[in-house]
Amino acid sequence: MKVEVQMVNEKGSAVPTKQRAAMPKFRGVMHLREARVQSLGRIVKTAELNSGTDKSSQALVPTLLDADVLFLHEQRMRIRGFELVEGVQYGQTWDVKVLPC
Repeated sequence: MKVEVQMVNEKGSAVPTKQRAAMPKFRGVMHLREARVQSLGRIVKTAELNSGTDKSSQALVPTLLDADVLFLHEQRMRIRGFELVEGVQYGQTWDVKVLPC
């Protein structure tokens, strides 16, 4: 699914709406799935945003772990979970806009 993602948090802290407007938005292909995460020792729901669909595509943002869809309405959704950055877990929320194919 092609989407545009904007992060709601920075290092686990909510970014005020006015400041968030100036933050970058990432466009790519989003995947929601279950995956085994060795560092956690369990299977988790994940959200990934990659630059494309082929094998050479790259992650645009850290994978969202224990990802939960908070709402889905028309072409918008919000997904919450946590990301691992340099071994530290930070709470993160993605504001997602579905783009035309």
